[in-house]
Amino acid sequence: MKAFRIYGAYRARYEELADPEIGPDEVLVRVRATAVCGTDLEIYQGTMVYFCNGMAHYPIIPGHEWSGEVLEVGRDVSDFRVGDKVVGECTVSCGYCEFCRMGWYNQCANRRETGILNLDGGFADKLRFPAAFLHKFERLSFEEACMCETTAISVYAVSSVQIGPRDQVAVLGAGPIGLQALQAAKAHGARKVVVIGGRPSRQQLALQLGADAVIDPRQQDLVQETLKLTGGRKFDAVVECTGNPVVTQDMLRIVRPCGRVVMVGLFNNRAGEIDLDALVVNNVRIQGSLGSPNVWDETLYLMENGKVQTRPLISVQLPLAQALDVFKMMEERRPDLIKAVLLP
Repeated sequence: MKAFRIYGAYRARYEELADPEIGPDEVLVRVRATAVCGTDLEIYQGTMVYFCNGMAHYPIIPGHEWSGEVLEVGRDVSDFRVGDKVVGECTVSCGYCEFCRMGWYNQCANRRETGILNLDGGFADKLRFPAAFLHKFERLSFEEACMCETTAISVYAVSSVQIGPRDQVAVLGAGPIGLQALQAAKAHGARKVVVIGGRPSRQQLALQLGADAVIDPRQQDLVQETLKLTGGRKFDAVVECTGNPVVTQDMLRIVRPCGRVVMVGLFNNRAGEIDLDALVVNNVRIQGSLGSPNVWDETLYLMENGKVQTRPLISVQLPLAQALDVFKMMEERRPDLIKAVLLP
């Protein structure tokens, strides 16, 4: 098979490798599309935390956002057949530990993470994958479906703070996760969703995807705009999707008393400031949100029924052999690049 394999910081090759051999509970997938994530770039740069602290090791085939079709099934696999169109979860857990038994398999201490932690990913034309973490789809293109993983992250975050029709919601950040969290919040019935931050082109896309308004903190007073848009109430829920520690100072300025904050972005060991008095006095709940456990069926339903769209987020599609070109675009912070998709 052909694969893009990373051997260390800024050391990678597009090369021929032996086809994977599947076990009895695994399937062999023909990868059709793989979206590129900032985590993939960090692995290539050698800055991704798992590789820095020794949890993960090179070489690795990256790619945790992929879609494809089943080529072969293991002898113990009964739920999938050759030709099924599938996506796979990033987190592949042990299934036996306390966290797994309670359904919190995103916290499994023995977990693998596709294309990141001890499990090769979708930057290849073939992929060996555990059947227990596969999901079928029908009414999506492979390019749309490969972004199911990031959509599921957003759906999990929105679900975890129980966003519903009573809520006015702020989404901090207009990157792929933020734009999908916006749609997930609307799909869950949020009364109003406001996207905060992002380049003008991202803000315009947010409006096209259903945002009721956008706020540009560089040009507008964040608190005054919040009060204006919420009728003086402030936001019932805030979804933090930037991973920028600067915004941690803003969260408690725009959330109402007894409001909820869910944090999705990773901060890469950078510390942020939080007004702890405001947290206590206003009875605000802040929680983290890692991965996407138990929301994949819901996510695919929302995507296949047009409640969450991924096609508008795809900026460029290139052959897998040009993965380095995508990394270069990302390093240059191309303003027109939201999401790149590689086609093996």
